[in-house]
Amino acid sequence: MTEIVPYNNEHYEALTSYILDETQSQFSLVPREILDNPEIMENKRRFQYTILHENNVAGFFSLDFSSDLQNYSDNANAVLLRALSMNPKFQGKGIAKSAMIMLPDFVKQQFPEVEKIVFGVNATNENAYKLYLKTGYLDSGEIYEGKRGPQYIMVKEL
Repeated sequence: MTEIVPYNNEHYEALTSYILDETQSQFSLVPREILDNPEIMENKRRFQYTILHENNVAGFFSLDFSSDLQNYSDNANAVLLRALSMNPKFQGKGIAKSAMIMLPDFVKQQFPEVEKIVFGVNATNENAYKLYLKTGYLDSGEIYEGKRGPQYIMVKEL
């Protein structure tokens, strides 16, 4: 069973011990880059979450309400999904797919005022793009020129 839970320090070792391969690391930060960054961790508008599968730490992401959100949406009631990554040993098992399907209900429970989830997916990250489409997220038709190249802006109305 897959579940999303707020990050806590008990997850730190499992989240910071995995690395992504060269291809994946060009698209997403690994949890260590978030969890070891005091500026991010002290940001009261950014929240970290752990993806568990059968009580094992399988992945990580952030929900961000800070000013970076404006790069993806002008809706003040949107939230920015960031830094989604899965431990390679849990990839290919449908866990990320399950988490993305669960995410809208999870966001609505945690933040009832949120009207939509937005995020960028690198234009060359075809596997992730296909996953997001399969799980009900839509390509907004807009592109954000991110630090790691152009990103399709994806959206899910809640």
